[in-house]
Amino acid sequence: MKFIIVLLTLSSFLFSEVLKISFSRSASEPYVYIDKRQLTGGVLKELVDALSKQSGITMQYILVPKRNQEQEMSEGNIDGSCLISPNDLLNASSFQWSSVLYEEEDVLIVRKEDVNNINNITSLYGHKVGTIQAHSYPHLDPYFKNNSIQRVENKKLANNINQLRFGVVDAVVDTKLAVGHCIQKKNMQDKLVVSNKVIDKQELHCVFRKDMRVSLDKINSALSILKEKGVIEKILQKYRAAI
Repeated sequence: MKFIIVLLTLSSFLFSEVLKISFSRSASEPYVYIDKRQLTGGVLKELVDALSKQSGITMQYILVPKRNQEQEMSEGNIDGSCLISPNDLLNASSFQWSSVLYEEEDVLIVRKEDVNNINNITSLYGHKVGTIQAHSYPHLDPYFKNNSIQRVENKKLANNINQLRFGVVDAVVDTKLAVGHCIQKKNMQDKLVVSNKVIDKQELHCVFRKDMRVSLDKINSALSILKEKGVIEKILQKYRAAI
């Protein structure tokens, strides 16, 4: 009898739909909270957990450096990643993309004394701007490429914030969600301010390898229900801070 139970349990596991979803240490809070290599909370986990519950697909979280995620997906070691833009991958067309999760806004952070002088893209000419490594900025990238604006890359927003405080960079651009959280956590509302409410916008998706065993239609159907129910917006609202 015990053998039959074990066999049924094993069979259920082998034939259940399971996706390996990557997360990275370079992702800022509140997108991910990591403890001892485990994803313990944040926007990514709550959103993918909700997707798992709605779709019935089991999700396994795998720690992968951001720079390796595309390769790991190509080699089949992971199935996908979420909260990502097609602009962030070198070979975006090699993968399949979910429907839009939500639209992310990038904002510009400056020291309080510079808020009147640095408040749009034009005012950034000749200045150093802190950015996240391997992240794309559609409206700013052309200026980074021709060096009219100098791009300074860091792995984390917190590192960019520290460089801004000490004058290593003149401004930082990052997502509104991460910026609000970081400024509030570091209690720097009197030193750093958001100079431009929205400097860029990008639609975020989940991306998957094309040969995964789970149907993309099933994922998109579940995401559609989550959006209709307001689940995704409720998760985002939980982590938003006033800026």
